[in-house]
Amino acid sequence: MDDLDQRLNTLITEVRQQPPNSRKWRLFMHRLLLEIQRLPGLAKSSHPDYPAALNRTFKWISKNISRFEPYSGSVVESLVKWINSYLYRRIQDLSLPKKNVPLSLDAPIASDFGEITLLDKLPNFTLSGLDGLIEISQRETTQRIGLELELYIEQDPERKLKNSYPSSSVQCNCQFLSQRLVLIEPPDKVADIARELSIPYTTVNSHWKRKCKPILQKIAEDLGYKQEQSL
Repeated sequence: MDDLDQRLNTLITEVRQQPPNSRKWRLFMHRLLLEIQRLPGLAKSSHPDYPAALNRTFKWISKNISRFEPYSGSVVESLVKWINSYLYRRIQDLSLPKKNVPLSLDAPIASDFGEITLLDKLPNFTLSGLDGLIEISQRETTQRIGLELELYIEQDPERKLKNSYPSSSVQCNCQFLSQRLVLIEPPDKVADIARELSIPYTTVNSHWKRKCKPILQKIAEDLGYKQEQSL
């Protein structure tokens, strides 16, 4: 078993041993997803919505990794084929006609009673119902962006997070603080982090609020998070 096979096997084992959504489960799952992103042979697409298909696949992996079993001596080969069996279908979905084309409720349409609107044809469709649909859509979007943000924190591709730290402690960087204060539920206490790093509470708290949170807010907005919402 080569090094990559060993790393994957170890991470999968660790994930399975932790209670779902616990701190350690999330930590090992994030590390596993980062390894998966770099796997050779993972299905790709130039479609602009490919990231959405990949995110759906990540969620599927998180829910079903306990079912994965290598069918050969290569964990990498088995894992890629297992993931691609789902990812290929999500990529194919991207080419299907859009089933939910947005419609204007005020658009005029013909009827036996003259010109009416789509809203007129929905007598039981209340404003609260519309608000509910909007809320569901916004929640799904927020969940997608949340996953992308979590993966960004773990990967930190531009080192925006890791390169931001107080002069007294390189380890107290924004990536480390984000992992402890954002990625786990419940989050660690700032006071506990300060004791762990042997630096003042005010240093950790100030850097988190003045530097890290604005960086995360900007990253989230770049991913599509609405500015009026706060982290």
